[in-house]
Amino acid sequence: MKTMASMTALMSTVLTGCMSPTPNFDAQFGQSVRTLSEQQTLRPQAALENRDRVPEGMEGRAARETIERYQRSFESAPTQNQNYMIGASGAAQGPR
Repeated sequence: MKTMASMTALMSTVLTGCMSPTPNFDAQFGQSVRTLSEQQTLRPQAALENRDRVPEGMEGRAARETIERYQRSFESAPTQNQNYMIGASGAAQGPR
């Protein structure tokens, strides 16, 4: 009987470790980012209000080529750039 009571106490202690310690944090996770995004948006309905307007400043063929070039830029992996180390030559060690 004593073993059963100690096992029950042990299991309740172990299962307590599985509970989420931060229910309030989890419930509001990301809220600050959403709030800041809403505060920085001047007119949330601007896309719907300007749906029928044609943008000015670029002719059709140039705009199409620009969009196609942009889309093609994602087809291949970016090239690996050379990494340069600054101050790794040992010249900045000072007098010996």
